[in-house]
Amino acid sequence: MDEVVEHHPDACRRCGTLLEGEDSAPLRHQVIEIPPITPLVIEHRLHRLVSSSYSTSTCAPLPAAVEVRHFGPRLSSLVGLLLGSAFPLSFSKTQALLQYLLGVGMSRGEIATIRLRLSAALAEPMAQALEAARQQPVAYVVVAVFREAVGNNPTGKRGWQWVMVTAVVTVFIQGMSRSTTAAIELIGSAFGGIVVSNRSSAYNHLPTQQRQLCWAHLIRDLTAIAERPGASAEFGAQLLGLQQQLFGLWHRYKNETIDWPAFQQRCRPLRKEFEATLQRVVELGYQRGAPCASR
Repeated sequence: MDEVVEHHPDACRRCGTLLEGEDSAPLRHQVIEIPPITPLVIEHRLHRLVSSSYSTSTCAPLPAAVEVRHFGPRLSSLVGLLLGSAFPLSFSKTQALLQYLLGVGMSRGEIATIRLRLSAALAEPMAQALEAARQQPVAYVVVAVFREAVGNNPTGKRGWQWVMVTAVVTVFIQGMSRSTTAAIELIGSAFGGIVVSNRSSAYNHLPTQQRQLCWAHLIRDLTAIAERPGASAEFGAQLLGLQQQLFGLWHRYKNETIDWPAFQQRCRPLRKEFEATLQRVVELGYQRGAPCASR
């Protein structure tokens, strides 16, 4: 508690007798409030003095720890937070929020300058995070649409936000493409681990043994197959049954009722049956003369 206010009754509510003393266990009512927010403006006055011997003037330098810019590190960090992935506000909304909430007037040009300065400062940590992610044995990769607000345009230009999630670090990269080139920019050209992703063609450059299709996507597709009529329903039900067995084993491994070698051993027949079922689908397609046998 930053402040405690004690309240005592003056008199008995029934007989009016004056009351004194303390309650060992008073009722507590807490109110959370934000203190008045005012900008802290520090003025540095650099005095220029003249030597009596040589009539030379010397001006005091600005201390190295003082920002040369007009906005300090905490205010600059807030601007970066408001313009970044956490709170993707436009320049206009960031400008208005700083004015209304903090009482700080800042032009769009100054906001843009802060953003460029932060980007330069974060370039090295970003490179370190990306390098650490590329060294991990497993990476989960996804790409989603984002729109960057520009000026008074609230929707902005459409781009793509790439995300690479690993056990040690998560990296975000924004760009204007979701091509293979963009995927390599994120994953790297020499990534040696397993990439978990959807079936986007952007990942087709990876060897099959490095690909793990996202099971959320696979389960959704298998469910759609099982809900179709005819042979699709039969095959879809078989594949969903194998998927459920697989995740049953996975939960047993996570609950430590079986170890990793036992999990792998029990998965092998599921893998073979899954592949055999898919092969029967293709064979049935050939038998029926389908234009695409695996359709």
